[in-house]
Amino acid sequence: MVTKRTLYSWVLAKNLRWQILLVVLVLLTVAARVVPLEMQKRIINNAIGMGQEDLLFFYSLLFIGSVLLASSLKFVINLLQAFIGQETLTRMRADLYAHILSLPLSFFRTIQPGHVVNALINELATISGFVGSAISVPLINVCTLLAMGGYLFYLNPLLAGLSFVLYPIQMFLIPKLQQRSNEANRYRVKISRIISGNIGEVISGVHEVHGHAGYGLENDKFAGQSQSLMDSNVRMNAYRYGIKFANNLFENIGPFLLFLVGGTMTIRGQFDLGALVAFLSAYASLNEPWRELMDFYQLLEDSRVRYKNVLASFDRPPSYPLLPSGREVYRLQGEIDLQSMTYLAEDGTKLLDDISLRIEPGEMVALVGFSGSGKSTLVQIIAQLLAYSGGSVRLDGHEVQQLSKVDIAENVGVVPQHPFIFSGSVRDNLLYSSKASIRNGTGRFVLPDLDRIIEVVQQVGLFVDILKFGLQAVISRERYPQLVERLLAIRPVFQEHFGEEHAEDIEFFQLAKYLDYGSISQNIVFGDFLGRRAIFKKAFQNKRFLIFLRKIGLEKSLVTFGADIAASTVPILRYAAKTQELFADSPIASEELDDYVAVVADLSMDGPNGLKPQARNLLLKLALGFIAGRHKTVPMPQGMKARILRAREEFQEYIKEQSETVLQFYDQRQYIESRNIRDNILFGQLKTHQGSTVEHIDQHLLQLLIEEGVLETILDLGLDFLVGSMGEYLSGGQRQKIALARVFLRQPAIYVLDEATAALDNASQSRVQNFLWTLRGKHTVLSVVHRLDSISTYDRVLVMKAGKIVENGPYDQLMAAKGALYELVGKG
Repeated sequence: MVTKRTLYSWVLAKNLRWQILLVVLVLLTVAARVVPLEMQKRIINNAIGMGQEDLLFFYSLLFIGSVLLASSLKFVINLLQAFIGQETLTRMRADLYAHILSLPLSFFRTIQPGHVVNALINELATISGFVGSAISVPLINVCTLLAMGGYLFYLNPLLAGLSFVLYPIQMFLIPKLQQRSNEANRYRVKISRIISGNIGEVISGVHEVHGHAGYGLENDKFAGQSQSLMDSNVRMNAYRYGIKFANNLFENIGPFLLFLVGGTMTIRGQFDLGALVAFLSAYASLNEPWRELMDFYQLLEDSRVRYKNVLASFDRPPSYPLLPSGREVYRLQGEIDLQSMTYLAEDGTKLLDDISLRIEPGEMVALVGFSGSGKSTLVQIIAQLLAYSGGSVRLDGHEVQQLSKVDIAENVGVVPQHPFIFSGSVRDNLLYSSKASIRNGTGRFVLPDLDRIIEVVQQVGLFVDILKFGLQAVISRERYPQLVERLLAIRPVFQEHFGEEHAEDIEFFQLAKYLDYGSISQNIVFGDFLGRRAIFKKAFQNKRFLIFLRKIGLEKSLVTFGADIAASTVPILRYAAKTQELFADSPIASEELDDYVAVVADLSMDGPNGLKPQARNLLLKLALGFIAGRHKTVPMPQGMKARILRAREEFQEYIKEQSETVLQFYDQRQYIESRNIRDNILFGQLKTHQGSTVEHIDQHLLQLLIEEGVLETILDLGLDFLVGSMGEYLSGGQRQKIALARVFLRQPAIYVLDEATAALDNASQSRVQNFLWTLRGKHTVLSVVHRLDSISTYDRVLVMKAGKIVENGPYDQLMAAKGALYELVGKG
């Protein structure tokens, strides 16, 4: 298990050949470092002292060559160290991550996500530096010290002995300081984890902070923790800098003694000058390896602390093995057998008591009960998500606690009431379970094709959602040329068959008609900025657009209209309750209200002509963004629409004169690449986004897509819809449909549904229920049911109360007995 591995076990694991190469390079580097010292002595004594220029040139070449060789080798060593460290860090993270994922669910109820993230990403990062240098750094520096020390004794034993007299003092003092530094570091790591966990908790529950206005409480808590972190960092750095201070002090005392003693000996003729220069250079060379050894010692101690703390946090064995050992994955028929099963919570509370139950393969069983009766706990135990405390739970005669996770995953499909949706596309989420099966190498599944996916999404009521996602897709002619041509062919057919019926719902693009549900800037342009539709909001900043408005004399009129809008709208928004509904159809956004309050105040004093340029720009922006069909507080001036329609014609001529443009004008014959597929077929825009209206339009679009043979392509695009972080762009019902489809695609022997349709509408729930009926006799279904009007069709109904099964039998029989089920149905 990864949490039992020692720090040093990572040094050689899968790194042996690289470490051997490092040792060879280290030995070559040490040898190359000694040569320049000897060359210094010979250059001074032999070459310069004897006036030999040829020797001077030869020794100088040897000097510079050895320096270059040593530097190059050190560069290669550093690269290898970094490579070994990063490669080992990647394996370390992967192994620890795999271990964390295998831990019991109870573990994740007690640990903050921020703690896991911080441990994997930040705390392990420093350890990679140690692993990469664990052999090479001590080896190269110890060898360098021995080589330089040997050379010093070769030059002068007395001075050499004097040079090393300070090192025992350092070796005694530095570990003491390092020990204090380690203690401070351990405390710093502890505080860092607390802060990370607190941040993760607050971000996850930020809705509660907003709901209770707990900003001050959280700020105070964070400030106190930050202060503790600062104190621990200051204390740790004080010890670290103390270590550096001691090292620097001893490094400078040494040369002082050598200058004093060695200089006296040289003056008296007891030591030649070349030897003194070489000696001083050799002694100076001792500082670097000694300093690196001290730094390595600090890195070692810091890595030990981090490594120990990280692994201690996750030092728990997995509850079950991932894969079966020595056998194939079981293929179950679907029999469920519980005998005297009990379950105790962590605090010792008995949540399930003496549960005995047998479900035959292919049987369809509903599980109902009073609130807190243990229904969800029971199905989670069968699905191996919780470990039972006593008794027996068997699937086809195999004890659940003896099965591997893959055995369960291949045979039991679980759909919880609140399913988790991963970031990515709808397709990624639908195929998650199937891909996991293929990745686990069970050999049972192949990835479902598009036809199979469409079949399943229809069964769970997700088809309309996928179609909607597909119709919202924005595509280009370059990537989808055939699809674009077919969509253009559908455009006139839709208007011919359904244009009149949807005249109140859709505003079709017509060159000679004003768009009441488009802004004034959109009406002037009558087109879209390719790939940048949001640029309409910044039209007042576009220089060429402003030049055009001034050229045709429209800018002044728009500023005046903007002043009318502000004067009529600001008083309403300023003094009314600031609700979302208030700003929904307002020309002024909530975040801009204060700016326009100031503009209105200036207008009352100076009038439109006395406004500053910034205020005029705000009024122009307000007018250009005005949508007549939505912003009802101010009517457009008489004749304004006709004037804008004339400006539309002039603008198209104006743009044609420009050398380049990013505009695409609305043209019945052209595909609008900045608009989605629905807008392109409609060749217009929706006047309302009410669900019933959009659904009615999509029904007609569906008919045309089928006739044109592009429905599958649109659905394929819909499957690529990105759901956002944890499915934030999906409704609760859509999440449940995806979770159901994810399991249905796998076709397990046993379906365990824990209120899996709670968030679905009646139509979708009926679809799912109809599909479940088709499974009767083929797959076992155990369903925790929240809507009691659907349980009459199940083979049996189990009723739970206070952790026990109090009734078990067919629906009609239990209702006739007028017991617990009768009471539940009556309350429902």
